[in-house]
Amino acid sequence: NENARTKKINITMKAVSPTVVAAATIVICAGSIHGFQCSELRRLREISELLPLFTEKRTSGGGGMGFGKGGEKKQKRKYTLDDKSYASTPVAASDQTQEETHASMSEFFKTYNEWSPLFKEFMVDTNPLAHSFLHEVEEIENIWGIDTMENRNVWRLLPGKPTDDAALAHVGTFLDEWQRSLLEIPIDAMTREEEIGKGMNDMHFLEEGRRTIAVSRFQVLDGNVGATEDWENELFRTCWSELAHLMSQDEIDTGSLVLLPGLPIGLGENGLEYINRFVEEKLVRPISWLGRDNDWEIVAMERGNLGIRLLHKLSAMRDLSEKDTIGDGDEGS
Repeated sequence: NENARTKKINITMKAVSPTVVAAATIVICAGSIHGFQCSELRRLREISELLPLFTEKRTSGGGGMGFGKGGEKKQKRKYTLDDKSYASTPVAASDQTQEETHASMSEFFKTYNEWSPLFKEFMVDTNPLAHSFLHEVEEIENIWGIDTMENRNVWRLLPGKPTDDAALAHVGTFLDEWQRSLLEIPIDAMTREEEIGKGMNDMHFLEEGRRTIAVSRFQVLDGNVGATEDWENELFRTCWSELAHLMSQDEIDTGSLVLLPGLPIGLGENGLEYINRFVEEKLVRPISWLGRDNDWEIVAMERGNLGIRLLHKLSAMRDLSEKDTIGDGDEGS
């Protein structure tokens, strides 16, 4: 529904940061560059007052927009096509054998036994891999009921964004870098034939931009929570609480970003490698065991800080070769 979609984007913009307003405008710019005039882009254009500024910024090669510290100082380009934050498939298929998969499931569901009611709540009915481990688990009438509110369950109903100044600063740092990575994507029409990425930049720009505006929830997990094991347990709790919330809402094009500004001592320079492994073993594989892999795109990212992005039911991209010929006065179907 176009009106509902526009309302959602408006709410997101007001609730999060001027940088998210920028991200929405960036997608509009890319649509304009392509002559891609669908109704949704026209509606987004109506609510954006920053289009000329962002068109100029991307045309001139981008750089930081200065919503954080640093103002309008032009920066050297640091992001390329190699830094894309999305995969070709929603959730990467595991390369484990059948025996390895069964062993992994056995260990996972034993380790996180207290989470079994939540796992069963979101397991599909079409005999997923996890069925043999969860079919006898007693169901909970309401996973967000009083037991959850009073923290008697291991999962949490978390607020949509932090209120602490330090946490909000970490969100701002990540979003500024995220925005910079968008603005530094060249425009195909202004790219020389011999340059890497020619012909792919505009699509890459749209793919990154639409993922940016899909994120409407933000969690910040500080590394100062004790031992690495305690921190990982808290990371698991945060990620799965967000996954459960988004599955409960069951809306398309929604997402959460879990920021990790400080990692426990001991991870050091292996932080991104560690988070990638966590995402694969604790999120991607279990989601697929529950039969929900087609609903999710889950990736580790690094934009100023490390983060884990959880995108739920991301819509398919419309073919840019299909130009919308609807007149300005016709909203279309």
